[in-house]
Amino acid sequence: MSDTTQRLTLEAMQILLAARIPVLIWGDPGTGKTVTVEAFAAAAGWATETVVASLYDPTDIGGLPVRTPAGVILEPPAWARRVAERDSDTLVFFDEINTATPATQNALMRVVLSGRVGDIDLGAKARFAAAANPPSQNSGAWDLSAPLANRFAHLRWPLGVDEWAAGHLGGWPVPEPLKIGDPDPGRVSFHRAMQTAFMRRRSELLCAVPHSTSVSDDSGEQGWPSPRTWERTATCLAAADTAGANPDVHELVAEALLGTAAAAEYLTFLAELDLPDPEALLAEPASLRLPERSDQQLACLHAVAAAVTEHNTPARWAKGFEVCVAAARQHAPDIAMTAARTFAAIRPPKARLPEGHELLNNVFLELLDPHNNPEPGT
Repeated sequence: MSDTTQRLTLEAMQILLAARIPVLIWGDPGTGKTVTVEAFAAAAGWATETVVASLYDPTDIGGLPVRTPAGVILEPPAWARRVAERDSDTLVFFDEINTATPATQNALMRVVLSGRVGDIDLGAKARFAAAANPPSQNSGAWDLSAPLANRFAHLRWPLGVDEWAAGHLGGWPVPEPLKIGDPDPGRVSFHRAMQTAFMRRRSELLCAVPHSTSVSDDSGEQGWPSPRTWERTATCLAAADTAGANPDVHELVAEALLGTAAAAEYLTFLAELDLPDPEALLAEPASLRLPERSDQQLACLHAVAAAVTEHNTPARWAKGFEVCVAAARQHAPDIAMTAARTFAAIRPPKARLPEGHELLNNVFLELLDPHNNPEPGT
């Protein structure tokens, strides 16, 4: 996005951090990445632990072996102990992360994925961010390995003349934290359903490891699709939906996790689905008219399942199941069976099967608990 502003970038960063996704900001040196991130953390009421990764050896990050009466333990550095012992939220900020040696980068993979340093757990209140300059602008920098890059969401730090002039003349504003709650489970289910439908068309994007074994800002592409980043994308887009974020922030979040090309394809797919209103289908399941393409059919039924998941009652569940029956009647039993997996997982106790369920094959019915299937009307 060529017109991205620092404000939109910070909003995308907050969506990602709220979902506990590590964020890596790429940008030219001297453009205020570090000071802005630290100012945001202070405004949010978070403590900050800034770690210059190039100053640490792999054993510092993975833990220095120390012999004790109880055996050998992996002793973490002091900054990690401070984070683990702190009661408040902490932003662990790895500044100039790509100046760390490849061996230290390998040690960091466990830290940013599971929050463990040596033998201690940093706790649920630790969040991770990092900043990096392009290797072409730093002779001491290294490319990131693809596995480490895939653990981060990647944002580019923009520098526009108008934005710089406003801050330079009027003072730099303190970044205002957004009010971001937990993502709505129904929206998470919706995005997972849409991703499942998307993969019917573009299965090669389920895991598209970069051709290069390393990733840098010079390549212009840092994020890449993998099962991990697709799952994170569903959570973060749901968080953006829940927060009512700007559509441009949705785009930035998807690009940060999936890369520009895959994100553009997926968001275009969402925009062009033209699905019927799930609530209208739940009100009148017989009104279903399946689209022609199989990916649209799948998206249609999974959108209904996501709507039921968001507000699940026995009556809504039965109506959603009726939509699956209607799909089977329209010669799409395989699509209906795929949606049934979701309905089987969310079935309320003693919810009744609707009339016509016998149209669905045995594989469909086996997904349901045979001891909790009262016949229609019983």
